[in-house]
This record gives sequence, structure tokens and C-alpha cells, in this order.
Amino acid sequence: MKVGYVAPMSISVVNGGLRNQAKSTIEHITEFGVEPVLVSPWEDIRSLNLDLIHVFGASIENEGIIDQINKQGIPFVLSPVFYSNRGASFIKSSLKLERFLGKKFRTDFNFKAAQCSKADLILPNTSDEAMLIQSGFSIPKNKVRIVPNGVEERFATATPDLFHKQFKIHDFVLFVGQAGAERKNVIKLLEIAPKIDAPIVIVGSFYNDAYGQKCRSLASKAGNILLIDAQDHESDLLASAYAACKVFVLPSQFETPGIAAMEAALAGANIVITEKGGTKDYFKKHAEYINPASANSLLNGINKMLVKEHSNELKDHILEHFTWIKVADKTVQRYKELLQ
Repeated sequence: MKVGYVAPMSISVVNGGLRNQAKSTIEHITEFGVEPVLVSPWEDIRSLNLDLIHVFGASIENEGIIDQINKQGIPFVLSPVFYSNRGASFIKSSLKLERFLGKKFRTDFNFKAAQCSKADLILPNTSDEAMLIQSGFSIPKNKVRIVPNGVEERFATATPDLFHKQFKIHDFVLFVGQAGAERKNVIKLLEIAPKIDAPIVIVGSFYNDAYGQKCRSLASKAGNILLIDAQDHESDLLASAYAACKVFVLPSQFETPGIAAMEAALAGANIVITEKGGTKDYFKKHAEYINPASANSLLNGINKMLVKEHSNELKDHILEHFTWIKVADKTVQRYKELLQ
């Protein structure tokens, strides 16, 4: 089976979850007899003789190529990586209003809904994402198959030694991610930091905008914050930070499901994570879920996990269900289903 892979150009400069998902899927898909082809804008896609195309990200960046794939009749699956705290009814009403106003007015919902409607098969990462796509975009249920996000097994053998040696901090609270992105809600963590009786480590960079400046100001005033620049995903220091922390926290407005939290869980951290976006599909009863709008919810969740005894239950659960090799296997099964 020869499969072409398409992703937004922006992942070349944003080392986030979408890039990790696309890259890891492609790396492991070869173990199931798939020949992956990275589709380039400099090639004629018709000359590649592809059996199907897998597009990562329902985004405006992918609109042009999705239109051309659709016109040429090449089967394609879409991993939309979509979620919104707006409910399905709001999304449906928004799309209805856009249709009334005409093509001059288009929101992000419009682009995503159109791309989902053109896909032959849609592969959301969580049940919440699947329901939002089906109900909000009016997509038939038989076009939607959940394929989870994955995690690299190497984090299960990470040790705290490197981090302890370099920073000499123990029993700390850790955040890893795009700290400057407002969706990650790091500002809420910084606001409650003075009330947390533990060091807080933030691995990630802030932008030079008003939000970033406010975050840096809160961090400097808190007194218990260590800021570390964003680390490459292959960084030994990153893996060691996961293993060294007591609590890993993602207070995001939503996550689908937060690969960094899965990595930290494999390394042995207690997990505090947003309740929004389908995170419960992955962490089940083994994490503390918080309301990202509530400072008290976040503070209580962190304090609870700071005193929780270590357990391997979540680590074992993730290893059983969410390694990239298992995700690749499920992805290939969906390819075969489409091509039957």
C-alpha cells in the first residue's frame, strides 16, 4: 500500500502535537506494509501513483490541496485535530449564519467543516472530538473512526538524574508545551503559583506579546518558578524532567489529549489535566481533572497530586493502549477499511 502524507507547512516551525502525531505515525506505519510518501508541493501528485492520501490537520493551510485531492478522486483520510469549547449547537448555528451571509464571511469552522465533508474517512483522536465533528459539522457517523494519539515508549525508561544534577530541584510541578499559546492556559498556573508549596518548572517559550509579557511578570513575582526554554522533543533533559517531577500539569482550555501528559505519565509523574477535549479517554481514573476556567480547581488538583503516592497503573495503561506502534496498527486498519 502506497500512502501519501500531507501536513500544514506551519509544523516546520511549530514543534507541537500535530507535528509529533504526523511524524510518529509515518515512522511506524512502515511496519505494517505501508510505503509512506511525503507529498511535496514541488511534485505532481498524479505521478506518485498513491493508493490514498492521509492529511493531518483540518486547517486553512490544507484547503487548496484537499480541494485538488477531492477533484482528482484520490481517496483520502483526514486527521482533523479539531476541538472547540463551543458546543455543537453553536457550531451548527455559526455555519448556518455563514451560509446565509455568503462566501465573503468564513470562520475557521467553515474551513474545517468543508474539509471534513470532502474526506472519505475522518480519524479524530478522542470521542469528544468525534461527537463534535458529527454533530457540529453534520458528518455521518459511518465516516468517523477514532484513532488515538500515541506516545513513545522511551519515556518509560527515563530517569531523573540529569535534571536533578543540572537544577537540583525535587518534588516539583512541571508544565511542558507552547507556553506562549493562550490555549495552554499557563497564565492560570502562574497566577496560583504563590499558593503552591512546591517549585514550578515551565519548559516552553513565551512570545514577545502582551500575553507573554504578563506571564513573565507573574513568573518573576511568584518566587517559585523556573523557566526553561523549549526543548527539542528528542532532548534527554526533557525526558529527565518528566521523570524528576512529582506532578505534571496541563491546565489547557482543552487537549486532544495532550501528548506531553502521556509522556510524563510514562515517566512516572502524577497527572493534573484539563477536563476538556476528551482527555478522559486516555487517562481514565488515573488523573486529576480540572476546570481550566477555575483557579481553585487547578490549585486543588495540584495539591491533591503533590501528596498522592506513586503508582504504575497509568503507566501500564498507556503502554497497553497508546504506544505509536499500536496507533499505527489502528491507522492501517482504517486505510484497509477505506480501500475495501
